[in-house]
Amino acid sequence: MASGIKSVFSGTQSLRCPICLDVFTAPKNLPCLHTYCQHCLHKYIVNNVPKGQKGSSFNCPECRKETFPSLPDIPVDKWAEHYPFNTVLLSVLPPDKRKVDKSCDSCLYEGNCLQATSYCTVCKEALCPTCESVHKKNKATRNHTFVQIQDLFANPEIAVNLSVSVTCPDHVGKEFEFYCKPHSSMCCSECFYKSHRACKEVLQIRDHTERLLKEKESNRAVDRLKQLKSHLHKFKNENRGSFEKIESEVKNMPNEIEELRNKINTLLDNVKAKITMEKNALLKEESIVRHDENQQCDSISSAITNSLHLLETVLAHGNPLHALTALHKIEEHLVHYESTVKEKYWEVRDVDAKLCLDDSLSAFVKNKNSQNSIAEIKVAEKRHSIRPSFIPPNIEKQIKATEVRQDAFPTIKKTTEGQKTTQKLISPKSLKDCKPRQIGQINASYLDGTTPGYSSIKCLPDDKIILVDYDNSKCRLYDPSHQHLVDYKMTSRPSGVCVVEGSQVAVTLPVENKIEFLTVDSAIKPRKIIKTSMGCDAIAALSSNQLVVIGKRSDILYCCIISTDGSEKSSFKVCHSKRSSDLAVNNQKSRIYISYYDPGAVYAYDTNGKLIFKYTHEALAGAYGIAVDREDNVYVVGELSYNIHQVSTSGRPMQVFLGIPIYAHAICFVSNSNEFHITDGFDIVHFHLV
Repeated sequence: MASGIKSVFSGTQSLRCPICLDVFTAPKNLPCLHTYCQHCLHKYIVNNVPKGQKGSSFNCPECRKETFPSLPDIPVDKWAEHYPFNTVLLSVLPPDKRKVDKSCDSCLYEGNCLQATSYCTVCKEALCPTCESVHKKNKATRNHTFVQIQDLFANPEIAVNLSVSVTCPDHVGKEFEFYCKPHSSMCCSECFYKSHRACKEVLQIRDHTERLLKEKESNRAVDRLKQLKSHLHKFKNENRGSFEKIESEVKNMPNEIEELRNKINTLLDNVKAKITMEKNALLKEESIVRHDENQQCDSISSAITNSLHLLETVLAHGNPLHALTALHKIEEHLVHYESTVKEKYWEVRDVDAKLCLDDSLSAFVKNKNSQNSIAEIKVAEKRHSIRPSFIPPNIEKQIKATEVRQDAFPTIKKTTEGQKTTQKLISPKSLKDCKPRQIGQINASYLDGTTPGYSSIKCLPDDKIILVDYDNSKCRLYDPSHQHLVDYKMTSRPSGVCVVEGSQVAVTLPVENKIEFLTVDSAIKPRKIIKTSMGCDAIAALSSNQLVVIGKRSDILYCCIISTDGSEKSSFKVCHSKRSSDLAVNNQKSRIYISYYDPGAVYAYDTNGKLIFKYTHEALAGAYGIAVDREDNVYVVGELSYNIHQVSTSGRPMQVFLGIPIYAHAICFVSNSNEFHITDGFDIVHFHLV
């Protein structure tokens, strides 16, 4: 047994605390099963939880799961010491690392925190010296076996007993004796008498264990855990390879800019030489033209000066005949002079010369932000094509008949935008016996390479499809033939969408605490905006003037019924989960179904907030999109379990569909039909229940 445990923790990496990266000292287990040194966990909690605050919580350093103290009303600086030790890990640690401070379990019931020195292997309680003495004197417990706390964890068998509790959490002192197969739960004799007497198959623990060992269920569980670990290792390698690819791509970018700078400098040098030549040629040409024009002016000016001198001389010293003859001759020349000067005035050119840049270059130079817009690193993300090969933790016999694989249907085709299958499929009488068949696929990516993040999808009565793109703050519209019509830009990131009535839809804007109403025909037009008392995520319509939304108030999830004018009719608290995913209502508008990502679950309420049922399943992980078919069956997408669960109106599991798209997220049914759509990364996948 000891060697078996040690083999699990072979290598020092398994024995190192994720916080201090040293070998564990007094390892403490959180409810999420992550382990840390007690002093490391203490420092982390104290630094992340306000001092003196009770009833609060913190997030696990690794998985970020919300974690609460193991006991209520204890100070924050005592939280770490009250979490249980990882006893299996303690059993393989060196002796100097097993220094543990364990509180007396008996004293804890009275609110005291005395250090335990021994452990009763029968009662499975840690005891201080006083309680140990009382224990030994009591007639009922005097023959019990005690082990010193420091020696306790050197025994792997005892360590396993401490790690795996076999007592009923609902009935103190009662050990598990039975296993109920219909409910997949272990129960004590009191549980059996009160809750499981009517169950068809209840086995004794020993018989059930023997059957599991015979069928090698434990080996399969070990294999699945190892396979999961292998997939995580593969994921890390893929992640590392992806980063190295990015690193190699961006590493040379400064050199590329330098090459671009050299090319631009060479181009500018050539342009400068060309402009210099053109400048010199222009100046030379203009100089010659101006010189010729000035010479003509000087010649005319000289002739005019001579005529003026002749006329003044004749008028001063000649007789009338001389004067008349000279005047007549000069007048002939004067007409020529005036005509020539007039022509010169008409020929006067005012030449402007300026450097003209190319339009794009000119705009770049004038742009104040040009230094930021000349180049940028454009990141285009795409989902990885690798899909885990393991089947999610389903019960194999239960899901075998409902498995859906694309290669089972030769009619499946991937269609691009603007294409829609015209294949006629027979509609069965009851959808509870149907299987989904993929009949089409729409490429809903952006032409410019922008990565969409679709959070919700709905079909309108006229079969148009409206998509909410959370990442890019848009709504996208497709017509019934799967042709993209238009995009509508929202003022902030939208989360959910619902059809209110006819062509009217409502979209939630959680950051702004608003809901925007839109009219959808061949385009998307704004209609009105209402304010809400909280940031609403998911939304559904109860009637043409009443909506149901889910969101947070003071970090608590609420479901609210509001009118389309924004007034709140009623509200109620829902699941304690930190994250709701989606909601839907039944056809009679009398039930509200809410999916929760963590834990993977569906809760059904009436409109007054009364819980009708809670659906969980070991094969449901990361519950997200939720929808209701025409028979009121509920469908929830398991984003992390790669399946769709079909649930009855009473909360009973009906079918689990496998082989769905790997990135399935949101879901909606086409009005009054057996068809539904699922968002799958950049695509919309079209299914028919047959």
